[in-house]
Amino acid sequence: MDRAGKSGSTRLTTARGRSLNLVARVLPLGAVACWVITIFVPVLDRGGPGSMQIRVTSLGFSPIDMNDLDEVYLVLWIVILTGAFTAWLLSASKWWSIAAIVLGTVLGLRLLQMVADPPIMMWDGQTADGMPTGGMEVAYPAAGFGLWVLGSLLFFAAGICGLVAAAQQDHHRRERIKRCMSKRHGPAG
Repeated sequence: MDRAGKSGSTRLTTARGRSLNLVARVLPLGAVACWVITIFVPVLDRGGPGSMQIRVTSLGFSPIDMNDLDEVYLVLWIVILTGAFTAWLLSASKWWSIAAIVLGTVLGLRLLQMVADPPIMMWDGQTADGMPTGGMEVAYPAAGFGLWVLGSLLFFAAGICGLVAAAQQDHHRRERIKRCMSKRHGPAG
């Protein structure tokens, strides 16, 4: 009777591990969807009426000028797409999970850096009658900011789910080895 109870919990553990592994593979796809949306929805924006426009998306400054692409944003895109692809290729392994946690953290830190040091535009000049003018525009978090945070959290959560799934699979493997060893050698008498 005791063995049946252990076997039932082992089946539950492996089923939970498989479902967590699937969640760890699907969550990065949600992060990619968030990033695709932030191509069109600005992360930082200062585009009020009658002001100069500063708009930052997940591809850099908007409107996107192919001659003036920011390499940092392109590298982030490559890493995010690679992370989402390798989640399926590597079956959200323990090492992939650690990398996903690091990626989620790096994305969050990059966003904090963007908010702490936002893009600004300063100008000065003179009106027709000689009066000096000038001003400054600063980009503030916009709707895409929340999507960037969500994408970062999705990668972080995917890494956590992958680590928990790997731990449960390791536990199941250890239990299976113990059962096999006890059958072969029998009780120590």
